[in-house]
Amino acid sequence: MSVVVPEDFDYSASISFLEIRDQLPLIDPESLSRQDVLEILLHLFQQKPGFVDRGHDVNNAQTAWVNAYLFRLSPGRDEQGMEGFVVECIGSSVDRMAALL
Repeated sequence: MSVVVPEDFDYSASISFLEIRDQLPLIDPESLSRQDVLEILLHLFQQKPGFVDRGHDVNNAQTAWVNAYLFRLSPGRDEQGMEGFVVECIGSSVDRMAALL
């Protein structure tokens, strides 16, 4: 499986369950909805300098579209070893990119 890497922005990020409960109190990290996944991704990306939201959309309980890239919240550990999610870019859409222009 090839890895898709967006070139114009560093989308790498992770978030612990504790951070989700603290920063996004309406989201249960152990039972994510489609909208929760998108909210977590946008929350993480908006904390990074230079992020511009050119369009986003829900997909399923693990993935969401942001700026024509499909991102997955994969269960994992953050830098401190706490249970959480790691952002993984798993695809892109030429059609979605064209719609952004």
